[in-house]
Amino acid sequence: MIFNENKFEQLTYGETKNIEIEMYKNPSNENIKRGDVVRDLGVIASSNMSFKEHIKSVTLSCRVISGMLLRTFQTREPEVMLKLFHTYIRSKMEYCCSVWSPTMQGEINELERLQKMFTSKIQGMEDLDYHQRLERLKLYSLERRRERYLIIYAWQMLEEIKVNYLGLKTSKYGRSRTIWSRPVRWSYRGKKIKHSIRTIIHRSTAKKMERLFNCLPPNLRNIRGKTTDNFKKYLDKWLQTIPDTPKIDNYSSQCAAENNSIVNQAAAQLLRQL
Repeated sequence: MIFNENKFEQLTYGETKNIEIEMYKNPSNENIKRGDVVRDLGVIASSNMSFKEHIKSVTLSCRVISGMLLRTFQTREPEVMLKLFHTYIRSKMEYCCSVWSPTMQGEINELERLQKMFTSKIQGMEDLDYHQRLERLKLYSLERRRERYLIIYAWQMLEEIKVNYLGLKTSKYGRSRTIWSRPVRWSYRGKKIKHSIRTIIHRSTAKKMERLFNCLPPNLRNIRGKTTDNFKKYLDKWLQTIPDTPKIDNYSSQCAAENNSIVNQAAAQLLRQL
C-alpha cells in the first residue's frame, strides 16, 4: 500500500506545553504538519474537541443545496419536497451524527432552522408554525432524530448487535436495565480537573447515551433478544407520548421542559403526572 504523504496531518489534544515536543514523521522522514482542524472521513475535528467547525460546514453546505433544490424544482407538493429533503439534505446533516451531535442550544438551533425553512416551502404548510408542520408531516425534529439514533445505537451495543466500542456497562442492581458509568471526577490524584475537561466528558457520546437510555421507561430498557426493528417500533410508540417542541428563534414553547431533549421532556412529563 502506498500512502499519499501530502495528506498526512497531525491533530493533538491536551496541554500544549506537554505535546509541542512530540514530532511525528512520514515515511520520507519529514515532519508531519500539525493542524488545529482536521477532516477525517467527512467529519471535521478540532484540537479543542469541539465540532463547531463541522456543524458550520454542514449547515452552509445544506443551505446551498436547499437553495439549489428550491430553484430547480417548481413543484411544492409534500411528497416530492420531503423526498428531496430526506435524500439530499437530511442524510447529509445526519452523517456520523453519533460522533458530533451538538449539546449547545445555539448549534442545535442552527441545524434545526434548515428543516424549519424547508418545510415552510411545502404546499399547504405556509401558514402553520414549525411544530404544527412537524405534526402534519409526521416528522421528528432533527434534535429528536439524533437522540433517537443514540438510544438505538446504545441498545444495539448492549445487545451485542454492534461492537460496544464505548464499553457501555449495565448496573447489576435493580430490576430495570440501566447504563452505569463512573461520575465525572472533580479531582484526580490530588489535582483539580479543569472545568473544560469535565464539560467535554459530560458532552461525550458515551455520557449522552447513558442519560438518554436511562430516561426510558423500564419496559423499554428491559427489551432483550428482539430485532432492531422491533425495538424501534416500541421506542417510536413511546416517543409519540413525549412532546417534540424545539425552541428555535423567538418561539415561546408552552412546554414545561427546559429544552427539547428527550431527557428533559420525559422528566417534565413525569412531573406533570405526579
